[in-house]
Amino acid sequence: MAIVNEYRPVEIFFGEGAINKAGEVGRRFGFKSLIVTGRRSTKESGALDKLIHSLNTHGIGCIVFDEITPNPTDKQINKGSDIAIREKVDFIVGIGGGSALDAAKAISIVSSNEGYAWDYVRYPEGSRLIPSLNRPVITIPTTAGTGSEVNRFSVLTNPLTKEKMVISHSLNYPKVALVDPELTYTMSPELTAITGFDALIHALESLTNKRENFIAEEYSIKAVKLIAEWLPIAYEEPENKKARRYMSYATMLAGIAIDHLGVALIHAMEHPVSGHYPNVAHAQGLSVLSPYVTVFNYKGNPEKYALFAKLMGEEEKPYRAVDALVKFIERFKLPKTLKELGVEKEKLERLTEDVYMCARNSFTVNPVEVGMEEVFELYTRAYEGNI
Repeated sequence: MAIVNEYRPVEIFFGEGAINKAGEVGRRFGFKSLIVTGRRSTKESGALDKLIHSLNTHGIGCIVFDEITPNPTDKQINKGSDIAIREKVDFIVGIGGGSALDAAKAISIVSSNEGYAWDYVRYPEGSRLIPSLNRPVITIPTTAGTGSEVNRFSVLTNPLTKEKMVISHSLNYPKVALVDPELTYTMSPELTAITGFDALIHALESLTNKRENFIAEEYSIKAVKLIAEWLPIAYEEPENKKARRYMSYATMLAGIAIDHLGVALIHAMEHPVSGHYPNVAHAQGLSVLSPYVTVFNYKGNPEKYALFAKLMGEEEKPYRAVDALVKFIERFKLPKTLKELGVEKEKLERLTEDVYMCARNSFTVNPVEVGMEEVFELYTRAYEGNI
C-alpha cells in the first residue's frame, strides 16, 4: 500500500450564516481588505453587502475589485494584484463562484511576490517564495461546484494564446473558508445543475485516476453519494435548505479530494474548450466530454467505475458509470455535444494540440494510456454525439 498524506491548511467554518464571521476572522489579518468578485451576482443576491457589513462592523476597510469573469484571465489577476500592492491591503477576500475564488488566491500569490500571473503557472515548490509575505485569503463560495474554497488551485486563461493553465502551489491555499449554504439559495436551477455537475466530475476523476490515497478517496465517495441524492432535489426544489446544505458540503469534499488526487482526462480535454471559447462554462464542457471519456476510461479501473455506478444508483458494473452520467446530463438538460457549445469542427485538431502542450501531465494518471490520436478521436466523437 502506498504511503498517503493528509494535509489541510485551510480553516473551515461551515454552516448557515458563516459569512457573518468574515469581520471577526479578517481582524486576524489586518484592517484593510481587497474584495475580489464578479460583476453582478454577489451584488444582486445581497452577498456582497453582507460581507462588507461584517468587515466594516469590525473596523475593516474594503476595496472592491469586481472585474472577474467566468474563466478569469491573467490580465485580471495582474490588475487585481496591482490594486492590492498600490492600496497596501492586508488581506484578500474572494466571494462568488469558482472564478472569483481562483482569482483571489492568484492575486494573493502574485501581489505578494515578484512578476506576473502567468509566471506562477506550474511554479515549483521551493524557497524563492516566502510564506510569511503572502497576503492571507478568505474564500466565500456563493455556488456549490468548484471546491476552490478549500484547495490550492487557480485556473487562469491567457486570452492571447487561448491557453488555460493552473496555478498549483502550497502558498495558493486560502487561510480560511467561510462555507455558507445560504449564499447558494439564489442559484437558478440551471446554475445549480451546472455547478453540481462540476463537483460530480471532480469526485469521479479523483476516485478513478491512478493516484492512490485511501483517505482522500473517502471524500470522493461521500461527495458522489451526496450529489447523487441531493442535486436532483436542489434542482427541482431551489428553496430546499437541506439540499443546499448537502450540496455545499459535497462540493467542499470533492474540492479536498482533487487537492490530493487531482483530476484526469476529462478536465485535461475541457480546459482547451473553454480556453478557446470563453463563453462556455467549464462544467458545460465537462458535461459534454465526460460520457465519451468515461467510455474510453472505465476498463482501466473497472472496480472504481463500478463503485461510482453503484453510488449513482446504477447496477454495480463499470460500464454503468457511463449510463449514470448520461442520465444526469439528460435530467438536468446539460449540453451533449461540442457542436451545441459552438465549437467548430476544424478547431478539434488545435484543441488536441493544446491538451498535449498544456495538460499532458494528466496522461500519466489517467486510468487508460492516452496519446494525441486518442484525444482527437474523443473530441470527434464528442462533436458528433457518437458515444
